[in-house]
Amino acid sequence: MRKPVLITSLLFFASIICCSAQFLDTLKRSFQTKPKLFFQLDSYNSIVTGARANAKGIKTGLDFNKKIRLGIGYFWLNPDVVEKRIINDDDTVRAQLKSSYLTLGAEYVLLNDNPWQVTVPVHFGFGKSYFIYPDTTTGKDERIYSNPIVLFEPAVTGHYKVIKWVGVGFGVGYRIMLKNNPEVRDNFNSPIYVLRIKIFFDEIYYSVFPKQRKNT
Repeated sequence: MRKPVLITSLLFFASIICCSAQFLDTLKRSFQTKPKLFFQLDSYNSIVTGARANAKGIKTGLDFNKKIRLGIGYFWLNPDVVEKRIINDDDTVRAQLKSSYLTLGAEYVLLNDNPWQVTVPVHFGFGKSYFIYPDTTTGKDERIYSNPIVLFEPAVTGHYKVIKWVGVGFGVGYRIMLKNNPEVRDNFNSPIYVLRIKIFFDEIYYSVFPKQRKNT
């Protein structure tokens, strides 16, 4: 019951933003400004088949007037899921489930009132899920059952600046699998939750080079 309610709430919330005249006017004015490059490390948690799954990645792109961000990223999803899988027709190994994917996304800054910021990010992911196991012959990790995946992740996230350079990040969302790996029995459709320490690299940069802030 919780999953449909969460999905419906997120999509309803996003539709209100996208259909409002104020949002469209903000979007138009933001794209008329000169964009700035941004770079950030990112992470979030979810649940896969009852097990915790941590995703870590990097994102970069263009920031328009501190209201709209368009970017790409690359993420690694590591569920705490280990299963017995068959290889070479009859051999059985213990293999861990993994996933990696490229993301294309947009993020709207709903609230930016220091020390608070609330955003609505939406991402599409394209990559693969697979199992890995240690090969006793080569000593290397071997990949098996690898197939393409496509996912969609709407969310509401934010942060609170504790000090100038460090804050606490938070958020909720949902991962919707548009295309799943047929060899993976585990359900990747999952709530997403964010609770992390956030480092503001731009503030560190401007503290080291204060003159650069005047040029932005």
